[in-house]
Amino acid sequence: MYRLNHLGRVATLGALVALAACDSHDTVLGSRVPATGDIFKSYVALGNSITAGFQSNGINDSTQRQSYARLLAIQMGTQYHYASLAMPGCSPPIANTQTGALVGTGSTDKTCALRVGASVTDILNNVAVPGARVLDPISASTVASNPLTTFILGGKTQVARALDANPTFTTIWIGNNDVLAAGLSGIIVPQPAIGQLGIISTQAQFQASYDTMIQQLTAGAPGIQGVLIGVAQVAYVPSMSSAALIASSPAIQAGMNAATGKTVVIHPNCTGSAALIDVPQLLLQIKNEKHPPIIACDKATPGLPFPLGDIFVLDAAEQATLSATIVGYNTYIAQKAAAVGFAYYDPNILYLAKRTNGEIPPFPNLASATLTFGNLFSLDGIHPSGATHQLLANEIIGVINAKYGTSLSRVP
Repeated sequence: MYRLNHLGRVATLGALVALAACDSHDTVLGSRVPATGDIFKSYVALGNSITAGFQSNGINDSTQRQSYARLLAIQMGTQYHYASLAMPGCSPPIANTQTGALVGTGSTDKTCALRVGASVTDILNNVAVPGARVLDPISASTVASNPLTTFILGGKTQVARALDANPTFTTIWIGNNDVLAAGLSGIIVPQPAIGQLGIISTQAQFQASYDTMIQQLTAGAPGIQGVLIGVAQVAYVPSMSSAALIASSPAIQAGMNAATGKTVVIHPNCTGSAALIDVPQLLLQIKNEKHPPIIACDKATPGLPFPLGDIFVLDAAEQATLSATIVGYNTYIAQKAAAVGFAYYDPNILYLAKRTNGEIPPFPNLASATLTFGNLFSLDGIHPSGATHQLLANEIIGVINAKYGTSLSRVP
């Protein structure tokens, strides 16, 4: 049950997951001179796992085709080349959260089906790489690089690969991984004893890398227009659940016991707590006996050794720090968009609305193997499903039309 490690998730108490290697392929949609206007003659998407089409802790051509970037290209009527990964994927997505089964017979998290080999192109319109941080689009190799970095980009940076396409329009969604691991792990200050889980880019580091990315892109493609997309709040994803809700619900507690095969004790300090808990990862660690079958909500809980009460637990103070960091990133991104004449889109408005109305569930449905996190998120509890990619595409289309006076149609 619960094979939920991914590029932003904590695989053990001290290590992050890495991806296996893959290669590139292209698919072309539409004409080179779209009827929607010269502004969309060549579209490029920079970013990380969401933009690349990563879902359910894996990626293959099926998930890549659901990316909001591809949906935008279809509505633009423009060419769209991407690194198409053959089935079952590299690595294959989760197919069943209860059994841990992956897409494809006999697949494991080491499986890599490599590229679709029908044709290869030097041009990529989607240059996003799972796991990328804000420093990655301007660097061919960083601490965040993984095998897909090389096999998608061929040794170039995201910006350089994007410029190969002579772009006229871009979307850029980068920065989620600069806070994600810290938020999910609950370790927002690095702790060498359990690994450097809480590395968060400072505002100065973030701005310096982002500035360089925009400078390189606009210098290499004079007149390019586009949309800059804000960083998502970690607290809004469905893998994060309220400790107070868990403490108050015998039904939820019974479900956790069934999922782990153990009696999970909820410490009294979780009652009424404002803490958020990365439930899937904590349950996985409990099931695999890497974490005692107890959930505590205070890092200084008497009788519990560090990191119990801290690992996979994001307390109120940590939430405030993380939220303020993300707000700082997004304030800067919005200002940068205005400075270069781009549009700005904040995904948190959509995420918060869906969390508030329950479409992003307050707790995973542990009884469901395929809709564990509802319709809007895939089976890792972090990455949007195809349904949300469509929502994102339509919201971005609205932003594009408002900013540039275009008339792109919504995704049906």
